[in-house]
Amino acid sequence: MNKKVSLGVCISLVIIAVTASFAGTMVFSKQIYNRIISNISQRAESYDAANEIYKLISDNFYGKLDDFNNNLDAHVAKGYVDGLGDSNCCYMSSSEYAEYINKTEIGITGAGVETGFNGDKNEMYISYVYEGSPAKTAGLEAGDVILSVNGTQVTPKNRKSLAAKFYGTKLQTVSLEYERAGAKNTAELIMGFSIPSVIVRDVDGVGYIRISRFYKKTPEEFETALAAIKESGASSVVIDVRNTNEGTIEYASQTVDVIVGNVTGNIATAKYKNGKTKTFNANAGDYNDMDFAVLINSGTSGPAELFAVDIKDISHASLVGTTTAGVGTMQEIFTLEDGSAIRLTTALIVPYSELSSYNETGVSPTGDEIPMDESADILMLSADEDIPLKTAAAILAENYS
Repeated sequence: MNKKVSLGVCISLVIIAVTASFAGTMVFSKQIYNRIISNISQRAESYDAANEIYKLISDNFYGKLDDFNNNLDAHVAKGYVDGLGDSNCCYMSSSEYAEYINKTEIGITGAGVETGFNGDKNEMYISYVYEGSPAKTAGLEAGDVILSVNGTQVTPKNRKSLAAKFYGTKLQTVSLEYERAGAKNTAELIMGFSIPSVIVRDVDGVGYIRISRFYKKTPEEFETALAAIKESGASSVVIDVRNTNEGTIEYASQTVDVIVGNVTGNIATAKYKNGKTKTFNANAGDYNDMDFAVLINSGTSGPAELFAVDIKDISHASLVGTTTAGVGTMQEIFTLEDGSAIRLTTALIVPYSELSSYNETGVSPTGDEIPMDESADILMLSADEDIPLKTAAAILAENYS
């Protein structure tokens, strides 16, 4: 049988329940309070300062504030991450995050050229043309000077934005005017060519592989390049990771794994601040019978440093060039509710040999440093002009001939 309860009794029961709940959570609440109380004044000062800045901008800035107000959350998020002082961390808008995932997991598409800029002559030029690309079909060659892109003349200020025009999907095209041997020409290029992260060629009987980034497709492209070199009869390979800094520790480990087979220990171990670890193992390599040298410089960073130091320790490769950047950490992506994301440094990376840890100190070359002009375009240098490459090839020829 249903019984009715008076309003007074209901109110009394609610009060008792709330009181019990409050008493039960007092200890927990006190712990939270004790953790944040020391920061309350600092938090208040930060809020007051931000509010003061916003009011000054609103009252005094002579210009439109629509974009500023609409993007204020993004500006604040970016400020939070920038405040860490770690250049490997960043805030990405939803569109930037989508582009990042697309590049890392699917790859980069475009017209099939790499470009450079000569500051002395204020000239943008083509430094490399990929085989099978629209640029190759159009007859473009390394060394061609780009005069304009989509009708806009190249200048030192707009060179980066114009260089970005050579990347895009199949639904896009790019027009350029270029000069070769004093003659002006034009070309209309269709986008959509899948740009590899690996370039392979022969240097005086020694295989040469350049890895520009460590993305999802890099291990497969690297293995294809090694197979082609081995089939050609060469047994020595120079691997170039100079100025390579993009990609992930995971894909760098998988690229190392292409060379090395089962080894005692891990290719890398990520150590988190809470004491947990994540290991990257070796189990599939087929090319450890080949001889390697790896080209490094101050622009070799993060995943490329792990690759270089592991190949040195596991496959006894010579490292040639100058000391690397010293970024021995791992970054991970955290998505936000609005579709944007932040990339944070989350772990210290310990390579195959703990004695070769390189965070902040960098990876040193095996012998003496062999410096080169940091502004030199590696893709434009001949084997004779590229002294580190020439040295690495000589080391391989001397030690393994």
